Amino acid sequence: MLPRLLRLLRDRNFLLLSSVVLGFVLAGIARLTQSLTLPALAVAMTVSVTEVQLRDFRPLGKAVRATLSGIVLTYLLNGALLLALAHLLMPEADVWTGIVLLAATPTGVAVIPFSYLLGGDIPFALVGSVGVYLSVVLLMPLVVTLFLGSATVSPMRLIAVLFQLLIIPLALSRLIMASPLDSAIKRWRGSIVNWAFALVIFTVIGLNRDRILQQPQVLVLLFFIGLCTNFGLGFVLEWALLRLGVHRAKRLTSILMGTIKNTSLTAATALALFSERASLPAAVVSVTNVLYLVWLGVWWGGGKDKT
Repeated sequence: MLPRLLRLLRDRNFLLLSSVVLGFVLAGIARLTQSLTLPALAVAMTVSVTEVQLRDFRPLGKAVRATLSGIVLTYLLNGALLLALAHLLMPEADVWTGIVLLAATPTGVAVIPFSYLLGGDIPFALVGSVGVYLSVVLLMPLVVTLFLGSATVSPMRLIAVLFQLLIIPLALSRLIMASPLDSAIKRWRGSIVNWAFALVIFTVIGLNRDRILQQPQVLVLLFFIGLCTNFGLGFVLEWALLRLGVHRAKRLTSILMGTIKNTSLTAATALALFSERASLPAAVVSVTNVLYLVWLGVWWGGGKDKT
């Protein structure tokens, strides 16, 4: 019984779905955990990149191509679809702000482990994801300023948050890899990331519970947008890449990079720089992300021949 419970407490899908439910049930506690969202995400980012080696970026030309592919999938496809749907469906200013932040956010860290679990292109997932995260320090302020204006939030404030969540964790990960902590971190990496993301999602749902219950139509529209950018875009990408003759491993990783956003980063940024309501899109899309990852596990891991 105890081993089964421990496995359940380390399961990503269980933790993320439970965090959504608990956010509604224990919304009052979310005020207490709000200050922990940035530190929790920084910890998750730190341990997530401890597996990145400098040799993974050689040769340089291959790394550049992987980064550009990641930018196209993450921003030009997923981000553009998010903005187009929100422009048509979301008149509220705060929710629109949250969608812009989500569109400007890099691909989710789940791309790397799910590429490994489902037989994707690991080097492409690793180098492409890291390249996108390094470029986001420039791209995210650019996208936010373009669609919200510099008067809404200072680009320097956004860069400061990204510095805490991306640059410092990357530097700390190098120190961990050179220390005795490296082996322990590798054993517990998945659990640390899962619990950190669960804390962020719990906080965001709890802070927005009353708004969700008072305006369920907003929740429905955001859920629809999430389904379109996960399932809808995923099916289109699979069809297009299959037609182009892209091999199975790279096709799978490309689909992951094009459909999964780092909603925890979006939520933490929204809470730090904007409003609780601006974090709502990230909370809802995080739920559709989980549903889509479960679906991918069945679709790509169910014995189908996807050569």
